[in-house]
Amino acid sequence: MTDASFPWPWRAENRRLSLLVVLWILAMNVWALIAIDFLPIPRKSPWDPTANLRAPLFARFDSGWYDGIVKYGYGPPPAVGKASAHAFFPLYPEIARLLHLATGVDAFQTALLVTWASLLFAVPLFAEEARVRLGPERAMRALPFLLLYPVAFFFTAVYSDALFLLIGLLAFWFLRRGQLRYGLLVAYLAGLTRAPAAVMGAGLGLAWLIGGKGEPPLRRWGGAVLLGAAPFLGVASWIWGIGFAKGEPGLFFRSMGTWREAAGNPVGGPSVFVEEFQRMWTTEHFREHPGAVAPYAHFVLWFFVTGLQLWKRRWADAAWSAAFLVLPVATGTSAGIPRYTLTIFPGHLALAELCDGRPVLRTAWLAAYVAVLLLNAAFFTNWHFVS
Repeated sequence: MTDASFPWPWRAENRRLSLLVVLWILAMNVWALIAIDFLPIPRKSPWDPTANLRAPLFARFDSGWYDGIVKYGYGPPPAVGKASAHAFFPLYPEIARLLHLATGVDAFQTALLVTWASLLFAVPLFAEEARVRLGPERAMRALPFLLLYPVAFFFTAVYSDALFLLIGLLAFWFLRRGQLRYGLLVAYLAGLTRAPAAVMGAGLGLAWLIGGKGEPPLRRWGGAVLLGAAPFLGVASWIWGIGFAKGEPGLFFRSMGTWREAAGNPVGGPSVFVEEFQRMWTTEHFREHPGAVAPYAHFVLWFFVTGLQLWKRRWADAAWSAAFLVLPVATGTSAGIPRYTLTIFPGHLALAELCDGRPVLRTAWLAAYVAVLLLNAAFFTNWHFVS
């Protein structure tokens, strides 16, 4: 991290990017104000008036759990049938908690600061990743595919998405420079940020294996195995660690199960995933609630992205994308697919590469992104669930 080549956001070549990030955050918050004050969207918050007054514009739903962790930490196990904060991975809220305790600044605001700072550091890393893969003349053309993604507003919300994006980019940045130890550390931290990090190891391990052909065999193959396991170990550390720490080994699964039974059942996911889609289709749920189709649309999009990556022989990227496609099926949880694909940055680069040199396709693609992003952001800030 002390390497002069690290793309710090304040370096001269990245200042315009950093300004763009600030303007993007400002634009999303201005749109949220417009959506709240002028759009005819019903708005009913389940929070009490005090929490509503404190909450930033994109602090909704799970943000309340993060707020509680920042203020109080993780408490004792809840009563049977009660949801709890133990289902939320610790890195994001604990960084915010440290800032909260050190400064006395409101918990929502310190969490939001972590989000914004993470995005500010992540975007120059994304731009460098684009330069490596697409060339310097095409690198900036990839950024709209990230910042205009249909749920990109989560990058300015009290959620862990921006931090996870930063960690994922850092992991690949270290591996490209042969810094295996740092790559392993960051990969493990990814697992302490969110559960879908467990499948990121497929891409990391293969990236090291392909890029480390000059390494000694033990370091090359051993590093690939360790990188493949590191994110999963981070996830497992929290899933089982919080239970043992609180005296109830299955606490994480019980907590998850209060939201979705399949999420708390390690083996019941595939049947639930299929049955839920069938139920929504046969009962015309999609007609009554069009937004419910979004997770499945993103699933199909990422299936297409995986095909693109295989076609371009980007094996490590395809491994991460393909492994992700297994995750919602295995857990029976489709709701988070849009958010989770948001942070699989190689997919955005693949789509940017597909549209490069095709101005009509690029314009149409990004126009569709913008329309859906504004719609999703407006509904989310007005307390309609968007995953």
